[in-house]
Parts: sequence; C-alpha cells; structure tokens
Amino acid sequence: MRLSDALELFYTSMYGIRAEKTIKFYTDRLPSMTKILGDLEIEDVSLDDLRLWRTKLSKREVKYKDHKYHPPVEGKLSPYTIRQYVKCARRFFKWLEEEGRLENSPARRLEMPPKPDIPRKGISKTDLAKIIAAAEKSSIRDLAIVLFLADTGCRVGGLANLKIENIDLQNNQALVFEKGKGGNAKKRQVFFGNRTAYALSTLIVQRPDDEIHQGASDYLFLGSKKSQGSYRKLTENGVYQVIKRLALQIGMKSGYNPHNFRHGAIRGWLNNGMPLSLASQLAGHSSVNVTGDIYGTANERELSKAHQVYSWLE
Repeated sequence: MRLSDALELFYTSMYGIRAEKTIKFYTDRLPSMTKILGDLEIEDVSLDDLRLWRTKLSKREVKYKDHKYHPPVEGKLSPYTIRQYVKCARRFFKWLEEEGRLENSPARRLEMPPKPDIPRKGISKTDLAKIIAAAEKSSIRDLAIVLFLADTGCRVGGLANLKIENIDLQNNQALVFEKGKGGNAKKRQVFFGNRTAYALSTLIVQRPDDEIHQGASDYLFLGSKKSQGSYRKLTENGVYQVIKRLALQIGMKSGYNPHNFRHGAIRGWLNNGMPLSLASQLAGHSSVNVTGDIYGTANERELSKAHQVYSWLE
C-alpha cells in the first residue's frame, strides 16, 4: 500500500470518531510526507526517510506554501510547528502498526525537536480591566462575553454554543459544550461570580425574542446585526471579532485572542493559590499533567515573589 492510500484510510478512520478540527490537524500536515519523500510503499518508509522529511521541513524557507487560503510568507517553520508534524507522523504510523498493516512503526524513534521557549500566554489583569471597561461602554452583550470568558476560563466554543436553558443563575454556574470526539462536544460545568451573573441575566432580559432566527433562539449570544431580517447565533469567529474590536479600542495590538482569556483565568487561579488539581478540573483538562505542563512554570518575577513568601530563612 502506498503512502497516499494509507493516509486516506487513516483520515477515514477518524470521521465520526474525532472532531473535524482534529482531522484537519492531520490533513494539513501529513501530505507533506508524500510531497517530500514521494508516494512510497508504506513498507519501504524507513526512519532515515522520516528524518529526511523532518530535516526538509526544518529547512523550508517559506511558510504556508501551497496553502489553500493563506498566502506564502518568508520564514522557517518554528520548532513548535515541527513538533506538530512529528507528532502527526508518529500517530499515523502507530495506527498502521495497530491495524496490522505494518509490522513495526518506523516513526517510533523519530525524535521530537526540543520544546521551544514559548512566551507565557494569558491576558494580563491590566489589559483585562481595560477591555472590560471598553465592553461596558459598548453593550451588555460584549460585557457578558468578556466576563464569561475571563471568569469561567471556558473555551470560545463553549461560549458561542451557550444555551439559555443551561445557565443556572441561582447557583452561578452553566453547562458548556466544548471540543470533543466525533464532533460531539464534551459537556462540563463552569462557574462564575456575581458580576458575570448580573451581566448574563441582564442580557437575557434584553433579548429581542421576536427578531431572532429560529435556529438561534436557544442560544444566549447573538450577532449584533440582523441577517435577512433576524439575529443569528454568534459564531466563534464572531466572538474573536468582538474581542479584537474592544482590544483595538484600548490600543492593544496583540494578545487579544479569546483563548488568552482562558490562559489568563487559569494562571490567575494558580497565582491566587488554587491547588493544581482544582484548577485542572475547572479548566476541563484531561489530567493534572496537562495543566502542569502548560501552566506549571513561572517567570522570574513570580519565582522571586514565591521565594520571598515561602523562604525558610528568617
């Protein structure tokens, strides 16, 4: 079996089992093997071939070459991106081995590039306060979006798909549906404070129920403009545009991705002394290890402060 055929079988095996974004993650990266190595028989692919593939990726001088939507950009792929490619290759060949189509995976010993020093993610408390102030002047919808993201630490999909029936204002909690297998988003409980609860309740009261499209009637967050005579459900990209608009109003030119509110919330919980195990559950991570890997490091200022607080010398 040739690489191209094996790849198609691999993608097909994930449909209905994995989320579309996960499948796209693989389909965006794995075809580079056939482009660089040729459409080899899978039995003929060696560890040396895969190392050559990784080397070619590392030496590539143009990003987004032959991309369907993104224009080419001069520059090398980052070590983080190369790690993603290697991760995909490892999973693909492991699947072939598990399916009995290969006796042994040639990618088992394919080395990962060292983890790069990634800038610490998460919106700062200062920028958050400014965006909240801008949202207060904008609309109750925008304020509810910002507060819900920052307070619950939910993913943007959880906010965009938030249904009114899943909001419990009496107990300051909500049921959100986020990323999951097979496109069936996983549900989890998130919690918020009184300020967020007030913004949500005000937004519910002010909804123009007679002007909402039938397909959006169950959802809390709607677009600010009518489409074909009615308000539609706010999309994930719509949430991004709201945050971007507010950020630009306060002169913030980067770091306004909605996911940075999630990063900021989790880091804030940990900085305030929340145990890692509780922060992991609130974040909806699969394990404490995931939380620790992403948020378990501290910068020099935080380490200095921690040393002053916990030093055992008087």
